[in-house]
Amino acid sequence: MSEGQYNIKVFSDSEDLVSITSALKQLELKGFQLNISFPSELDVDNNDIIILKIQSLDSTLFKNVLKARRGKTNKFIVVISNSDALLVTSLLKQGFLDIFVFPYEVLKFTSYLAEVIANKSYITEVSRIGTFGMNRHGIKSIIGDSEKLLRALELASKVSEKSNSNVLVLGETGTGKGLFARAIHNNGPANQFPFIDIVCTAIPENLLESELFGYEAGAFTDARTRKVGLFELAERGTLFLDEIGDLSFNIQTKLLRAVEKKVIKRLGGVVDIPVNARIISATNRDLESMVEQNLFRRDLFHRLNVVSIEVPPLRERGEDIVYLANHFIDEFNQQFDKSIKKLDKDLQHLLMGHAWPGNVRELRNAMERAVLLCEDHKLQIKDFSSLIDKVHNKTQEVAKADDVPFNIVRMDVNYGITSLRNVDKEYARKVLFKMGGNKTQTAKILGISRPKLDILLKEQ
Repeated sequence: MSEGQYNIKVFSDSEDLVSITSALKQLELKGFQLNISFPSELDVDNNDIIILKIQSLDSTLFKNVLKARRGKTNKFIVVISNSDALLVTSLLKQGFLDIFVFPYEVLKFTSYLAEVIANKSYITEVSRIGTFGMNRHGIKSIIGDSEKLLRALELASKVSEKSNSNVLVLGETGTGKGLFARAIHNNGPANQFPFIDIVCTAIPENLLESELFGYEAGAFTDARTRKVGLFELAERGTLFLDEIGDLSFNIQTKLLRAVEKKVIKRLGGVVDIPVNARIISATNRDLESMVEQNLFRRDLFHRLNVVSIEVPPLRERGEDIVYLANHFIDEFNQQFDKSIKKLDKDLQHLLMGHAWPGNVRELRNAMERAVLLCEDHKLQIKDFSSLIDKVHNKTQEVAKADDVPFNIVRMDVNYGITSLRNVDKEYARKVLFKMGGNKTQTAKILGISRPKLDILLKEQ
């Protein structure tokens, strides 16, 4: 495969490949350089994207696929021609999570395939580890040894091994809540069953109900066939509801019934369908406060919050920042065919001094940019110019104004990103404030001339 091309192999247990070929042509028209092949023998190489068109689980192709995919980390995408609930459930139990019904989900199929290519999630090198430092092995592969992280990992390990209770994962955006959810699933006895995830805010409310609970044929105008909902697809496995705090009250009420009674009813259906899946939910919002403000149902909150795990923000994880940064250097060295060295002390101080409002996701993006643009074998501060440009060298009061004597100035200084000149400037500003804006008196206290004070205060 030449550079810039993406190797896609299509296998089918029938001769009808027109719909798949047409869908792949749509991607090529959008600028994706695809190397599409239809091999007669089942052969899976590194970085191959495998598309399977399956009509029967009894076919020779499907049996051969089950053998061939053992130990493989390739992206397997399944296309079926009818929404047969039994077929879909059986495929999920065998570990095929990316299933599309043609012709109804052609657009969804092409969008997903474009996302796989753009995110490079088809790469199969065994050394490649996930965004937040976790590979397929689960909890023990999450990088970091800070006290707060280890407490979260210990709790995640206990809840995964000893129970099937619902879990609420809390944390800021980018901390790795989704990776914790998948690690809990992988570390427990249900790891042989499906892990189904959904970002609740990614789907309009009027469609979210049908995604969660499914629908019967004829339930609405475009419901031509029965659709199995995510609760059914996650049977005996895990259903991960991300951004649960953004659900409307209407959906919360219907979700409560599923969680409490462990039954669902498809849209347009009349029969209660039993469901059996662990629910892991996640949010970056304060659900307890939302409950008090009647923005989130109290009964649903308690049903979901059997065990809560708080993933610490990156700024509270100390030297984990350095471990993760060096890990990302290794990852992007391989991806971009470079040989960048580990971080030196100056860069360690820079990264540890940054607040990381975007947490691990922001760190990963910063390291990817730095490694990609680095023209040497060693990263330098200039390679993080975009990071430094976003930082506002602000100081914070460490005590209330009433608690600080008049003759005392207190500042919090981020040593990793604050120059001595900026400290001088901020100190001058605070003394000026103490002097009620009197620049002559301020200059006298600072031991500099009035013109020099003006220059200092005007500096950017």
